[in-house]
Amino acid sequence: MTDREAIRRLSVNLRDCLAVSWLHFNHAAEIHAVVTRIFGTGPTAEKAEYDLMERIASRARSYNPHEGAQDWLLRCANLEAECLRNEATH
Repeated sequence: MTDREAIRRLSVNLRDCLAVSWLHFNHAAEIHAVVTRIFGTGPTAEKAEYDLMERIASRARSYNPHEGAQDWLLRCANLEAECLRNEATH
C-alpha cells in the first residue's frame, strides 16, 4: 500500500485500521516528533498520538492528490495536534 492509497481508503472509510496503521507505521518518526513537541512524553502523549491518528483519518477527504501525501500528513498532524492541545487546556 502507498500513502496515497491509504489516504484514499480512509476517505471512503475513516475506520480502515489497516490504512491508519500504514500511515502511522510509515511516518512514525514524524508523527512522534509532532506529538513530543506539543505534548512531551508519557501517558498523555501516547493518548494524544492515538487521537491524532483518528483525526488525521477523519481529514482524509481533504487530501488533494496534487499535494504530496507526506506533506499533507504532516500538515494535518501539526494542525490537529495544536487543536488537541487547545482542547485539553480549555
